[in-house]
Amino acid sequence: MIKLIATDMDGTWLTDEKTYDEELFLREFKIMQERDIKFVVASGNQYENLVTRFPQVVDQLYFIAENGALVAKGKQVIHVDNLSTTDWQTLLGLTHEYDEKATVSGLLGAYILAKDGPEYAKELAKYYEKLTVVSDFDHLEDKIFKVTFDVAANKLPDMLAELKQKHPELGFVAGSAESIDMSTKGMNKAVGLEYLSKKLGINPKEMVAFGDSGNDVGMLKYAGRSFATSTALPSAKQAADQIIGSSNDSAVQKEIWKLLKD
Repeated sequence: MIKLIATDMDGTWLTDEKTYDEELFLREFKIMQERDIKFVVASGNQYENLVTRFPQVVDQLYFIAENGALVAKGKQVIHVDNLSTTDWQTLLGLTHEYDEKATVSGLLGAYILAKDGPEYAKELAKYYEKLTVVSDFDHLEDKIFKVTFDVAANKLPDMLAELKQKHPELGFVAGSAESIDMSTKGMNKAVGLEYLSKKLGINPKEMVAFGDSGNDVGMLKYAGRSFATSTALPSAKQAADQIIGSSNDSAVQKEIWKLLKD
């Protein structure tokens, strides 16, 4: 019996235009509510950005944001797991060491550097509801969850391997085909699902998960049933039980409809 459905957003739930079939979702969500199935939005993105996607039912959803570091029910944050001072200082050092555009994500918002230019800020605003341009990351007064590097797709595999080798005490995953998320070792969406499992009394075997990237692997392995989109990274496809269509074809929502009708 399904008691919880969790889905990633970008590349999984959302189309390339950052939209989804709201009418179909609301029909599905009505059935989920009738059966007391929890719907969880699980993303590496900022919590404030995620809640804007579901204005009609936001208070009835659960959110796992920042790759598991923040868990919320509706508009209420119920769990936070930020970086230790030591880990943050190490990641701060990496932003100086590597010449890559970086985004620092914290409880109060996300931060990018002025030197990366206004076009970068405009692009990042699609993903972050709260975004602040700063001159440096050295004096941020916030609880920091992660640092993300924007990396060219052809460079990403080697850089990811290099970072893992140099800093085994930290966690590194491909947030997408062109980004590396860096955070507390072991921090991933499965951590958020485990928290909800204990809080809600739901066994992982009663969960279904959908994803497409390296930061979804833990969640895909944790849930009893898991699906990766056709455009997913190889690591996500290997972790999933089944491959479905693409987000541009509403494949996740169509699969949920089939699961609810079985």
